[in-house]
Amino acid sequence: MIIDEFKNYYLARESAINKHFISASKNGNENSIHELRVEIKKMRAFLELIKGITPNFDLKRAYTPIKNLFKTAAPIRDAQVLQTMTREYISQIGLDVNLSEYFNILKHQEMIAKRYFFKLCKKFDLSIFKKNWSTIEKTLLIFNKSGKNDSQVNNKDNNEVNRDNNDHSEDNIIEHSKDYILNLFTKLDSLKSKEILEEKDFHDIRIKCKKVRYTLEILSPIVSPKSFNTVNNSLKIVHQPLGQWHDTDVAILLINNILSDQSLKPLFSESSYNDMLKAFKIRKQHFNDLFIEHLKMFSTQLTYSK
Repeated sequence: MIIDEFKNYYLARESAINKHFISASKNGNENSIHELRVEIKKMRAFLELIKGITPNFDLKRAYTPIKNLFKTAAPIRDAQVLQTMTREYISQIGLDVNLSEYFNILKHQEMIAKRYFFKLCKKFDLSIFKKNWSTIEKTLLIFNKSGKNDSQVNNKDNNEVNRDNNDHSEDNIIEHSKDYILNLFTKLDSLKSKEILEEKDFHDIRIKCKKVRYTLEILSPIVSPKSFNTVNNSLKIVHQPLGQWHDTDVAILLINNILSDQSLKPLFSESSYNDMLKAFKIRKQHFNDLFIEHLKMFSTQLTYSK
């Protein structure tokens, strides 16, 4: 049953978020911060799917506390990614560079961001996930009924609601789920078909590709395995170079800010910054070209198993 599949998916996300939250709230290590944000993105895609299926679901109330955790972790992730990218750059060209000011700025940004993140973690209530599922399950069961309003279902205990649900098919939920993901694909296709893609479009496509991938993952029980693999891989090879493109773009912006900030002059080795800036611009163009190449092969043709 699709509601059972939804529950299994949701509980897996809840378990993963709890795990990475505990680790990230202790020391903010790079892997835990990254995985926590990925799992929250998947949770957000799930909540948005529920909203798409059942318009009465209060998405804002369910997601806002989680959104605050996600946003507070973002600057930690950015600083960590840029440090890793720079270390990789140095390892490629050798150690004859001096980017100490840059590393100090990134480390300072990371420390400040961690301070706010740890403060939020102390107040963050992990029970929000159990509360959200209780609301989601009831909302789906109500929606799956014909001729039952909210108050009629709310007046029954959970066991009675579950027994009633067995007497009805889940066609409504499945059909609305199909309509929802089709609408996501349509929005993605409209961006893809633009004659000229601007950098804003790159950001939009990156975000939408991830959202479609996560939604597709949720709905995998009703999608044929072959179709799932084809479309999922197609989405993956589009958004992965865009992720690298985005990270490089953020790095270029920071380097330019450092080079133009008179309070940081004189730099120990301004040529090191100019060399890295040049290398990162080449890197950005590489991932730009790779994305465009993969976008041409992009497939959104889904077939369903149910």
